[in-house]
Amino acid sequence: MSIVWRSKVWIDYMKTTREQVYQAIDSERAYQEQRWHGDDQEGQAGHSLEAWLVYIKDYTEEALHTLSRESYKTANDKAIDSLRKIAGLAVAAMEEHGTITRWNK
Repeated sequence: MSIVWRSKVWIDYMKTTREQVYQAIDSERAYQEQRWHGDDQEGQAGHSLEAWLVYIKDYTEEALHTLSRESYKTANDKAIDSLRKIAGLAVAAMEEHGTITRWNK
């Protein structure tokens, strides 16, 4: 079990529900849409799949850099923040380029 100190509250990351994770990703997508497009959602040019993956790679490398150079108390929060951003970018890419549902065999 992974319990860490975060914002003066003990948080057990293993007890985060899927619903809470999806809420965090949805809030990130809302933030991204507002930041990228503001109130004008019409006529926005998209990104190539390659560009989306470059953005995701950049945030991944930033998180890894932070984790390798800062203390666990500060780096963990920053890495979790990056994961939410990365998930939001992945969702945005699939919104633009489509997705394939995984069917269990």
